[in-house]
Amino acid sequence: MKVLLICPERERRKDEAFLFRLGFLNLPYVAAVTPPEVEVKIVDEAYEPINYDEKVDLVGITAQTPVAPRAYRIAEEFRKRGVPVVMGGVHASVLPHEALEHVDAVVIGEAEATWPQLLEDFRLGQLKRIYRANGWIKGEEIPLPRRELLNPRFYFPLKLLETTRGCPHRCDFCQVSRFFGNRYRNRPLKEIAKELEDIFGLGPVMSPWAKRFLSLLSKDLPYFLKRRLLYIIDNNVVSNKRFAIELLSLLRDYDLLWWGHAPVSIADDDELLRLFAASGCIAVNIGFESLSPKNLKAMKKGFNKPHKYREAVKKIHGYGIGIMGTFIVGLDDDDPSVFQRTADFILENRLDWALAFIMTPYPGTESFARLEAEGRILTRDWEKYDSLNAVYQPLLMSVEELEKGMRWIWKEVFSLRSIFQRIVKSPRIHPLFYLPMNWSFHRLTRNW
Repeated sequence: MKVLLICPERERRKDEAFLFRLGFLNLPYVAAVTPPEVEVKIVDEAYEPINYDEKVDLVGITAQTPVAPRAYRIAEEFRKRGVPVVMGGVHASVLPHEALEHVDAVVIGEAEATWPQLLEDFRLGQLKRIYRANGWIKGEEIPLPRRELLNPRFYFPLKLLETTRGCPHRCDFCQVSRFFGNRYRNRPLKEIAKELEDIFGLGPVMSPWAKRFLSLLSKDLPYFLKRRLLYIIDNNVVSNKRFAIELLSLLRDYDLLWWGHAPVSIADDDELLRLFAASGCIAVNIGFESLSPKNLKAMKKGFNKPHKYREAVKKIHGYGIGIMGTFIVGLDDDDPSVFQRTADFILENRLDWALAFIMTPYPGTESFARLEAEGRILTRDWEKYDSLNAVYQPLLMSVEELEKGMRWIWKEVFSLRSIFQRIVKSPRIHPLFYLPMNWSFHRLTRNW
Protein backbone atom coordinates (compact mmCIF):
# COMPACT_ATOMS: atom_id res chain seq x y z
CA MET A 1 0.00 0.00 0.00
CA LYS A 2 1.18 3.54 -0.80
CA VAL A 3 -0.12 6.59 1.05
CA LEU A 4 0.38 10.18 -0.08
CA LEU A 5 0.22 12.84 2.67
CA ILE A 6 -0.34 16.39 1.43
CA CYS A 7 0.05 19.80 3.03
CA PRO A 8 -1.94 22.13 0.72
CA GLU A 9 -1.04 25.74 -0.02
CA ARG A 10 -3.58 28.27 -1.23
CA GLU A 11 -2.83 30.96 -3.79
CA ARG A 12 -1.97 34.27 -2.18
CA ARG A 13 -2.03 37.84 -3.40
CA LYS A 14 1.43 39.15 -4.10
CA ASP A 15 1.30 41.53 -1.14
CA GLU A 16 0.37 38.64 1.18
CA ALA A 17 2.81 36.09 -0.23
CA PHE A 18 4.93 35.55 2.84
CA LEU A 19 5.73 32.08 4.11
CA PHE A 20 7.67 30.92 7.12
CA ARG A 21 9.74 28.23 5.44
CA LEU A 22 9.47 25.72 8.27
CA GLY A 23 9.24 21.97 7.93
CA PHE A 24 6.19 21.48 10.12
CA LEU A 25 5.77 18.23 12.04
CA ASN A 26 2.08 17.33 11.65
CA LEU A 27 2.48 15.01 8.65
CA PRO A 28 5.81 13.53 9.85
CA TYR A 29 3.94 12.57 13.05
CA VAL A 30 1.26 10.83 10.99
CA ALA A 31 3.96 9.06 9.01
CA ALA A 32 5.57 7.94 12.27
CA VAL A 33 2.52 5.91 13.29
CA THR A 34 2.05 4.43 9.83
CA PRO A 35 2.87 0.68 9.77
CA PRO A 36 6.32 -0.01 8.28
CA GLU A 37 4.89 -2.10 5.43
CA VAL A 38 3.02 0.97 4.13
CA GLU A 39 4.97 3.29 1.82
CA VAL A 40 4.56 6.95 2.77
CA LYS A 41 5.32 10.10 0.81
CA ILE A 42 4.83 13.71 1.94
CA VAL A 43 4.17 16.59 -0.47
CA ASP A 44 4.30 20.21 0.69
CA GLU A 45 2.44 22.13 -1.99
CA ALA A 46 4.05 25.41 -0.94
CA TYR A 47 7.26 24.21 -2.61
CA GLU A 48 6.41 21.38 -4.99
CA PRO A 49 3.52 20.53 -7.31
CA ILE A 50 1.07 17.72 -6.69
CA ASN A 51 1.09 14.88 -9.21
CA TYR A 52 -2.54 13.84 -9.35
CA ASP A 53 -1.72 10.89 -11.57
CA GLU A 54 0.79 9.37 -9.16
CA LYS A 55 -0.10 5.77 -8.37
CA VAL A 56 -1.21 5.83 -4.74
CA ASP A 57 -3.84 3.90 -2.80
CA LEU A 58 -4.87 6.56 -0.31
CA VAL A 59 -4.40 10.32 0.13
CA GLY A 60 -4.29 12.09 3.50
CA ILE A 61 -4.66 15.89 3.67
CA THR A 62 -4.25 18.26 6.60
CA ALA A 63 -5.47 21.85 6.55
CA GLN A 64 -6.06 24.83 8.76
CA THR A 65 -9.12 26.97 8.05
CA PRO A 66 -7.77 29.33 5.32
CA VAL A 67 -6.37 26.40 3.37
CA ALA A 68 -9.47 24.21 3.66
CA PRO A 69 -11.02 25.25 0.30
CA ARG A 70 -7.76 24.37 -1.45
CA ALA A 71 -7.69 21.04 0.39
CA TYR A 72 -11.21 20.31 -0.86
CA ARG A 73 -10.20 21.02 -4.46
CA ILE A 74 -7.21 18.70 -4.15
CA ALA A 75 -9.42 15.98 -2.68
CA GLU A 76 -11.88 16.27 -5.55
CA GLU A 77 -9.10 15.84 -8.13
CA PHE A 78 -7.92 12.60 -6.53
CA ARG A 79 -11.45 11.28 -6.07
CA LYS A 80 -12.12 11.87 -9.77
CA ARG A 81 -9.29 9.41 -10.37
CA GLY A 82 -10.77 6.88 -7.97
CA VAL A 83 -8.35 7.54 -5.10
CA PRO A 84 -9.97 7.77 -1.64
CA VAL A 85 -9.09 10.84 0.43
CA VAL A 86 -8.91 11.30 4.19
CA MET A 87 -8.76 14.73 5.82
CA GLY A 88 -7.56 15.76 9.27
CA GLY A 89 -6.35 18.83 11.09
CA VAL A 90 -8.10 21.59 12.99
CA HIS A 91 -10.63 22.66 10.35
CA ALA A 92 -11.89 19.16 9.58
CA SER A 93 -12.05 18.43 13.31
CA VAL A 94 -14.37 21.36 14.05
CA LEU A 95 -16.41 21.07 10.82
CA PRO A 96 -16.32 17.34 9.98
CA HIS A 97 -19.61 17.29 8.10
CA GLU A 98 -18.49 20.10 5.83
CA ALA A 99 -15.28 18.22 5.11
CA LEU A 100 -17.20 15.00 4.41
CA GLU A 101 -18.86 16.73 1.47
CA HIS A 102 -15.45 16.62 -0.21
CA VAL A 103 -13.56 13.63 1.24
CA ASP A 104 -14.20 9.99 2.09
CA ALA A 105 -13.25 10.09 5.76
CA VAL A 106 -12.37 12.62 8.45
CA VAL A 107 -10.00 12.27 11.38
CA ILE A 108 -11.14 14.33 14.36
CA GLY A 109 -8.46 15.24 16.87
CA GLU A 110 -4.90 13.95 17.13
CA ALA A 111 -4.28 11.56 14.25
CA GLU A 112 -1.68 9.48 16.08
CA ALA A 113 -4.50 7.91 18.09
CA THR A 114 -6.63 6.81 15.13
CA TRP A 115 -4.46 6.65 11.99
CA PRO A 116 -3.26 3.04 12.41
CA GLN A 117 -6.85 1.79 12.83
CA LEU A 118 -7.96 3.86 9.82
CA LEU A 119 -5.29 2.23 7.65
CA GLU A 120 -6.27 -1.23 8.85
CA ASP A 121 -9.94 -0.54 8.09
CA PHE A 122 -8.96 0.76 4.65
CA ARG A 123 -6.90 -2.36 3.96
CA LEU A 124 -9.94 -4.49 4.80
CA GLY A 125 -12.27 -2.35 2.67
CA GLN A 126 -14.11 -1.11 5.76
CA LEU A 127 -13.17 2.58 5.84
CA LYS A 128 -15.49 4.51 8.16
CA ARG A 129 -16.60 8.08 7.56
CA ILE A 130 -15.40 9.51 10.89
CA TYR A 131 -12.47 8.57 13.11
CA ARG A 132 -12.58 10.37 16.43
CA ALA A 133 -9.75 10.28 18.94
CA ASN A 134 -10.86 9.19 22.41
CA GLY A 135 -9.22 11.95 24.40
CA TRP A 136 -5.58 12.86 23.80
CA ILE A 137 -2.51 10.69 23.63
CA LYS A 138 -0.14 10.76 26.56
CA GLY A 139 3.10 12.70 26.36
CA GLU A 140 5.12 9.50 26.39
CA GLU A 141 3.12 8.19 23.41
CA ILE A 142 3.99 11.09 21.09
CA PRO A 143 6.22 9.44 18.46
CA LEU A 144 9.45 10.68 16.92
CA PRO A 145 8.40 12.46 13.70
CA ARG A 146 9.76 11.15 10.40
CA ARG A 147 11.63 14.28 9.36
CA GLU A 148 13.46 12.37 6.65
CA LEU A 149 10.27 12.54 4.55
CA LEU A 150 10.58 16.34 4.30
CA ASN A 151 12.84 17.75 1.60
CA PRO A 152 15.43 19.88 3.47
CA ARG A 153 16.00 22.05 0.38
CA PHE A 154 12.60 23.65 0.89
CA TYR A 155 13.04 24.95 4.42
CA PHE A 156 15.09 27.23 6.61
CA PRO A 157 18.10 25.45 8.13
CA LEU A 158 16.55 24.95 11.53
CA LYS A 159 14.72 22.10 13.16
CA LEU A 160 11.38 22.03 14.95
CA LEU A 161 10.85 20.24 18.24
CA GLU A 162 7.74 19.61 20.29
CA THR A 163 8.17 18.96 24.01
CA THR A 164 4.64 19.69 25.27
CA ARG A 165 1.10 19.63 23.91
CA GLY A 166 -2.09 21.27 25.09
CA CYS A 167 -2.99 24.50 26.88
CA PRO A 168 -5.14 25.11 29.98
CA HIS A 169 -6.09 28.62 28.88
CA ARG A 170 -9.31 29.09 26.96
CA CYS A 171 -8.65 32.27 24.99
CA ASP A 172 -11.82 32.92 23.01
CA PHE A 173 -10.00 33.28 19.66
CA CYS A 174 -7.78 30.19 19.93
CA GLN A 175 -8.34 26.61 18.76
CA VAL A 176 -5.37 25.07 20.62
CA SER A 177 -7.13 23.91 23.79
CA ARG A 178 -10.03 22.45 21.82
CA PHE A 179 -7.79 20.50 19.43
CA PHE A 180 -4.94 19.55 21.80
CA GLY A 181 -6.73 19.56 25.14
CA ASN A 182 -6.88 21.95 28.08
CA ARG A 183 -3.94 20.58 30.04
CA TYR A 184 -0.25 20.37 29.31
CA ARG A 185 1.20 16.98 28.39
CA ASN A 186 4.98 16.83 28.73
CA ARG A 187 7.06 14.38 26.74
CA PRO A 188 9.63 12.34 28.69
CA LEU A 189 12.98 14.09 28.76
CA LYS A 190 14.75 10.91 27.63
CA GLU A 191 12.63 10.92 24.46
CA ILE A 192 13.42 14.58 23.86
CA ALA A 193 17.12 13.85 24.39
CA LYS A 194 16.95 11.01 21.85
CA GLU A 195 15.34 13.33 19.32
CA LEU A 196 17.94 16.04 19.89
CA GLU A 197 20.68 13.44 19.54
CA ASP A 198 19.23 12.34 16.21
CA ILE A 199 18.96 15.94 14.98
CA PHE A 200 22.19 17.53 16.24
CA GLY A 201 24.35 15.09 18.12
CA LEU A 202 25.70 15.79 21.58
CA GLY A 203 28.58 18.16 22.23
CA PRO A 204 29.92 21.58 21.25
CA VAL A 205 28.99 23.33 18.02
CA MET A 206 32.66 23.31 16.92
CA SER A 207 36.17 23.39 18.32
CA PRO A 208 36.80 26.15 20.90
CA TRP A 209 39.40 28.01 18.80
CA ALA A 210 37.15 28.07 15.72
CA LYS A 211 34.22 29.23 17.78
CA ARG A 212 36.28 32.03 19.37
CA PHE A 213 37.52 33.18 15.97
CA LEU A 214 34.08 33.24 14.33
CA SER A 215 32.53 34.87 17.38
CA LEU A 216 34.70 37.91 16.75
CA LEU A 217 32.41 38.56 13.78
CA SER A 218 29.19 37.49 15.53
CA LYS A 219 28.63 35.33 18.57
CA ASP A 220 25.82 33.58 16.69
CA LEU A 221 27.80 32.87 13.52
CA PRO A 222 29.12 29.41 14.56
CA TYR A 223 25.57 28.21 15.13
CA PHE A 224 24.31 29.54 11.80
CA LEU A 225 27.21 27.98 9.91
CA LYS A 226 26.64 24.61 11.57
CA ARG A 227 22.85 24.94 11.29
CA ARG A 228 22.52 24.32 14.99
CA LEU A 229 19.22 26.17 15.29
CA LEU A 230 16.06 24.94 16.98
CA TYR A 231 12.47 26.18 17.18
CA ILE A 232 10.45 24.70 20.06
CA ILE A 233 6.88 24.81 18.80
CA ASP A 234 5.14 24.29 22.16
CA ASN A 235 2.34 26.70 22.96
CA ASN A 236 4.23 27.58 26.15
CA VAL A 237 7.80 26.47 26.88
CA VAL A 238 7.38 27.23 30.60
CA SER A 239 4.06 25.47 31.09
CA ASN A 240 5.54 23.55 34.03
CA LYS A 241 8.47 25.22 35.78
CA ARG A 242 10.15 22.04 37.00
CA PHE A 243 9.89 20.46 33.57
CA ALA A 244 11.13 23.68 31.97
CA ILE A 245 14.21 23.75 34.22
CA GLU A 246 15.07 20.18 33.27
CA LEU A 247 14.46 20.91 29.58
CA LEU A 248 16.69 24.01 29.64
CA SER A 249 19.46 22.01 31.29
CA LEU A 250 19.13 19.40 28.56
CA LEU A 251 19.27 22.00 25.78
CA ARG A 252 22.48 23.40 27.23
CA ASP A 253 24.18 20.03 26.65
CA TYR A 254 23.63 20.37 22.90
CA ASP A 255 25.23 23.82 22.50
CA LEU A 256 22.64 25.30 20.15
CA LEU A 257 20.53 28.41 19.64
CA TRP A 258 16.78 28.12 20.03
CA TRP A 259 13.57 30.06 20.39
CA GLY A 260 10.07 29.28 21.56
CA HIS A 261 6.82 30.65 22.93
CA ALA A 262 6.40 31.96 26.47
CA PRO A 263 4.02 34.30 28.31
CA VAL A 264 5.08 37.82 29.16
CA SER A 265 5.02 36.80 32.83
CA ILE A 266 8.33 34.99 32.29
CA ALA A 267 9.90 38.37 33.05
CA ASP A 268 8.90 37.88 36.70
CA ASP A 269 11.15 34.82 37.10
CA ASP A 270 14.87 35.63 37.15
CA GLU A 271 15.80 31.98 37.67
CA LEU A 272 14.09 30.95 34.44
CA LEU A 273 15.51 33.91 32.52
CA ARG A 274 19.05 32.99 33.60
CA LEU A 275 18.46 29.41 32.47
CA PHE A 276 16.95 30.57 29.18
CA ALA A 277 20.03 32.66 28.43
CA ALA A 278 22.45 29.94 29.49
CA SER A 279 20.69 27.33 27.34
CA GLY A 280 21.11 29.37 24.15
CA CYS A 281 17.69 31.03 23.93
CA ILE A 282 17.85 33.62 21.18
CA ALA A 283 14.21 34.75 21.40
CA VAL A 284 10.90 34.30 23.13
CA ASN A 285 7.72 34.69 21.11
CA ILE A 286 5.25 36.55 23.32
CA GLY A 287 1.58 37.02 22.56
CA PHE A 288 1.05 40.50 23.99
CA GLU A 289 -2.23 40.52 22.01
CA SER A 290 -3.48 43.93 23.14
CA LEU A 291 -2.58 47.06 25.08
CA SER A 292 -6.18 47.24 26.33
CA PRO A 293 -7.04 45.47 29.63
CA LYS A 294 -10.68 45.45 28.51
CA ASN A 295 -9.80 43.52 25.35
CA LEU A 296 -7.62 41.08 27.25
CA LYS A 297 -10.35 40.38 29.79
CA ALA A 298 -12.91 39.83 27.03
CA MET A 299 -10.66 37.33 25.23
CA LYS A 300 -10.02 35.50 28.53
CA LYS A 301 -6.38 36.53 28.61
CA GLY A 302 -6.68 38.89 31.55
CA PHE A 303 -3.51 37.43 33.05
CA ASN A 304 -1.65 39.69 30.58
CA LYS A 305 -1.06 43.05 32.29
CA PRO A 306 -0.32 45.84 29.78
CA HIS A 307 0.98 48.19 32.48
CA LYS A 308 3.79 45.68 33.05
CA TYR A 309 4.72 45.18 29.38
CA ARG A 310 7.45 47.82 29.16
CA GLU A 311 9.30 46.64 32.25
CA ALA A 312 8.94 43.01 31.11
CA VAL A 313 10.51 43.79 27.74
CA LYS A 314 13.38 45.63 29.41
CA LYS A 315 13.95 42.72 31.80
CA ILE A 316 14.01 40.04 29.08
CA HIS A 317 16.29 42.15 26.87
CA GLY A 318 18.61 42.56 29.84
CA TYR A 319 19.36 38.84 29.67
CA GLY A 320 20.33 39.11 26.00
CA ILE A 321 17.11 37.45 24.85
CA GLY A 322 15.21 38.91 21.90
CA ILE A 323 11.46 39.33 21.78
CA MET A 324 9.17 38.37 18.92
CA GLY A 325 5.86 39.98 19.74
CA THR A 326 2.40 39.38 18.32
CA PHE A 327 -0.62 41.67 18.61
CA ILE A 328 -4.28 41.44 17.62
CA VAL A 329 -6.16 44.46 16.25
CA GLY A 330 -9.84 44.91 15.57
CA LEU A 331 -11.03 43.82 19.01
CA ASP A 332 -14.15 45.39 20.47
CA ASP A 333 -12.24 48.03 22.47
CA ASP A 334 -10.13 49.05 19.47
CA ASP A 335 -10.82 52.29 17.65
CA PRO A 336 -8.56 53.58 14.82
CA SER A 337 -6.04 54.91 17.35
CA VAL A 338 -5.01 51.30 18.12
CA PHE A 339 -2.73 51.22 15.08
CA GLN A 340 -0.57 54.15 16.16
CA ARG A 341 -0.45 52.94 19.77
CA THR A 342 0.61 49.45 18.74
CA ALA A 343 3.31 50.67 16.35
CA ASP A 344 4.59 53.15 18.97
CA PHE A 345 4.86 50.38 21.57
CA ILE A 346 6.80 48.11 19.21
CA LEU A 347 9.23 50.85 18.18
CA GLU A 348 9.68 52.51 21.57
CA ASN A 349 10.40 49.18 23.27
CA ARG A 350 12.57 47.94 20.39
CA LEU A 351 10.82 44.62 19.95
CA ASP A 352 13.18 42.60 17.80
CA TRP A 353 10.40 41.41 15.52
CA ALA A 354 6.67 41.94 15.76
CA LEU A 355 3.47 41.43 13.80
CA ALA A 356 -0.07 42.67 14.29
CA PHE A 357 -2.88 40.52 12.95
CA ILE A 358 -6.58 41.10 12.51
CA MET A 359 -8.62 39.15 15.03
CA THR A 360 -9.89 36.06 13.22
CA PRO A 361 -12.92 34.20 14.65
CA TYR A 362 -12.03 30.69 13.56
CA PRO A 363 -14.93 28.22 13.41
CA GLY A 364 -15.25 26.28 16.61
CA THR A 365 -14.03 29.11 18.81
CA GLU A 366 -16.02 31.19 21.28
CA SER A 367 -15.30 34.32 19.28
CA PHE A 368 -16.94 32.83 16.19
CA ALA A 369 -20.03 31.74 18.14
CA ARG A 370 -20.34 35.16 19.78
CA LEU A 371 -19.91 37.18 16.60
CA GLU A 372 -22.27 34.89 14.70
CA ALA A 373 -24.91 35.35 17.39
CA GLU A 374 -24.44 39.12 17.12
CA GLY A 375 -24.85 38.98 13.33
CA ARG A 376 -21.34 40.34 12.77
CA ILE A 377 -19.82 37.51 10.72
CA LEU A 378 -19.49 38.92 7.19
CA THR A 379 -18.32 35.87 5.23
CA ARG A 380 -17.71 32.16 5.43
CA ASP A 381 -15.14 32.27 2.67
CA TRP A 382 -12.58 30.34 4.69
CA GLU A 383 -9.70 31.56 2.54
CA LYS A 384 -10.19 34.99 4.07
CA TYR A 385 -9.77 33.60 7.60
CA ASP A 386 -6.03 34.24 7.49
CA SER A 387 -5.63 37.08 10.03
CA LEU A 388 -4.91 39.50 7.16
CA ASN A 389 -8.53 40.11 6.16
CA ALA A 390 -11.48 41.25 8.27
CA VAL A 391 -14.23 38.64 8.16
CA TYR A 392 -16.48 40.26 10.78
CA GLN A 393 -17.80 43.76 11.44
CA PRO A 394 -15.62 45.60 14.00
CA LEU A 395 -17.44 47.69 16.60
CA LEU A 396 -15.46 50.94 16.52
CA MET A 397 -14.19 51.17 12.96
CA SER A 398 -14.98 50.06 9.44
CA VAL A 399 -13.66 46.92 7.78
CA GLU A 400 -11.61 49.11 5.45
CA GLU A 401 -10.06 51.01 8.35
CA LEU A 402 -9.13 47.75 10.07
CA GLU A 403 -7.48 46.16 7.05
CA LYS A 404 -5.67 49.33 6.09
CA GLY A 405 -4.56 49.99 9.69
CA MET A 406 -3.09 46.53 10.15
CA ARG A 407 -1.01 46.91 7.02
CA TRP A 408 0.08 50.38 8.16
CA ILE A 409 1.50 48.84 11.34
CA TRP A 410 3.53 46.39 9.27
CA LYS A 411 4.89 49.18 7.10
CA GLU A 412 5.90 51.21 10.16
CA VAL A 413 7.48 48.28 11.99
CA PHE A 414 9.46 47.11 8.97
CA SER A 415 10.48 50.51 7.67
CA LEU A 416 14.21 51.12 7.29
CA ARG A 417 14.09 53.68 10.09
CA SER A 418 12.45 51.19 12.43
CA ILE A 419 14.84 48.36 11.53
CA PHE A 420 17.81 50.61 12.21
CA GLN A 421 16.44 51.75 15.58
CA ARG A 422 15.39 48.28 16.75
CA ILE A 423 18.03 45.97 15.26
CA VAL A 424 21.11 47.82 14.04
CA LYS A 425 21.50 50.53 16.66
CA SER A 426 23.40 49.57 19.83
CA PRO A 427 22.74 47.76 22.11
CA ARG A 428 22.14 44.97 19.60
CA ILE A 429 20.55 41.61 20.41
CA HIS A 430 21.34 38.81 17.96
CA PRO A 431 21.33 40.96 14.80
CA LEU A 432 22.41 38.01 12.66
CA PHE A 433 19.10 36.38 13.52
CA TYR A 434 16.78 39.38 13.44
CA LEU A 435 18.11 41.51 10.59
CA PRO A 436 17.25 39.02 7.79
CA MET A 437 13.80 38.42 9.30
CA ASN A 438 13.03 42.13 9.43
CA TRP A 439 14.50 42.77 6.01
CA SER A 440 12.34 40.10 4.36
CA PHE A 441 9.21 41.80 5.72
CA HIS A 442 10.52 45.20 4.68
CA ARG A 443 10.73 43.92 1.10
CA LEU A 444 7.21 42.52 1.36
CA THR A 445 5.64 45.71 2.67
CA ARG A 446 7.58 48.46 0.92
CA ASN A 447 5.04 48.71 -1.93
CA TRP A 448 1.92 48.51 0.22
